[in-house]
Amino acid sequence: MPTAELKRELFPAWGDDAWRLAGFGQCQQHLLRLLLENKAGLTIKALMRALAVSKPAVHQHLIALERGGYVMQKEQRKTGGRPSRVYALTERGVHLFPKQYAWFSRLLLKQLLQELGSVPVQSLLYRLGQETAASVRLRLQGLSPAECLKEIVQLMQELGYEARLEGEVIAACNCVYHDLAKEHPEVCALDLGLLDGLLGEQVVQTECMLRGGKACRFCLHRTKAKNATSCESKKSG
Repeated sequence: MPTAELKRELFPAWGDDAWRLAGFGQCQQHLLRLLLENKAGLTIKALMRALAVSKPAVHQHLIALERGGYVMQKEQRKTGGRPSRVYALTERGVHLFPKQYAWFSRLLLKQLLQELGSVPVQSLLYRLGQETAASVRLRLQGLSPAECLKEIVQLMQELGYEARLEGEVIAACNCVYHDLAKEHPEVCALDLGLLDGLLGEQVVQTECMLRGGKACRFCLHRTKAKNATSCESKKSG
């Protein structure tokens, strides 16, 4: 599964293009906002009137935005007449505009903790991690144990963990839920569920950046890691 497709599968709201609207020119920003406000799409003539620019200028902007995957062409059917061609935002184009998923996640997690408590929420997030692993396990089919570990590290790289393999330990230098995990460390259970589900065996987190570690380290094969507890110990939740 390609990197972009994997990110859409696991974290559909966290695309690389999020919040990048400011990187476009003023006219293109205006054009994109017009298409955001008109979900069914707009014709070139309508864009010319709204932007007060020439037809070639509109074409030039649309070609650039279409090439970047932000805009697409589609037909708008009219009763009793020929369908007209309009331009509309793609999903990638929609995600150029701010989304408050982190804020929503924080509110949702806070409410779950208040109603269920810490341990049930950890269990819930652990199961969510396992379900996520099941959606990408096809990538691991037919691989040797060593190849499997390398592919898991590659998968984590694609998701932004900045992961590497240290013997039988996976080290992740970037917490992809950093702000959320600082406030609610229960989120770390999702990583354990993800790795357990991918490996088909218990994984123990032996170092955590939230507790002062240089990286989040996960012991894979029930061996003892340097300066860490035994992997035979049970994880909470």
